[in-house]
Amino acid sequence: RFANETKIRLVASSELGIETYLRRSFAWYNSELWLEDVAPSTRVYVFLSSRDEIVNSPGVTEEISCHNRRVERGKCGGPVVESAVWEDAGHANCVTNPGRWRDMRERLWAAEEAKVR
Repeated sequence: RFANETKIRLVASSELGIETYLRRSFAWYNSELWLEDVAPSTRVYVFLSSRDEIVNSPGVTEEISCHNRRVERGKCGGPVVESAVWEDAGHANCVTNPGRWRDMRERLWAAEEAKVR
């Protein structure tokens, strides 16, 4: 499908140490964030990749939108969540891409400045 997906599958499924760690040692249940459990005063910014091979980015985007609507109507707790979707990126693209680091930094600074005003 995507070149990055092939790399992830090749490395994660063929290198014994990584495969063992992912299957037996990685606490997947600790990697979940339930927006309703986050304090309303906490700022949350989610960065997604449109071509993510692992995360269902459209599903996450829809969940964030639904959550924000519920918060605005007073139907649930938690903060309003800001998000950004990189249209040309795959999973973990921000780790090796300094341009993504700059984008994250600029968006986070802008969100922080908007909060102060």
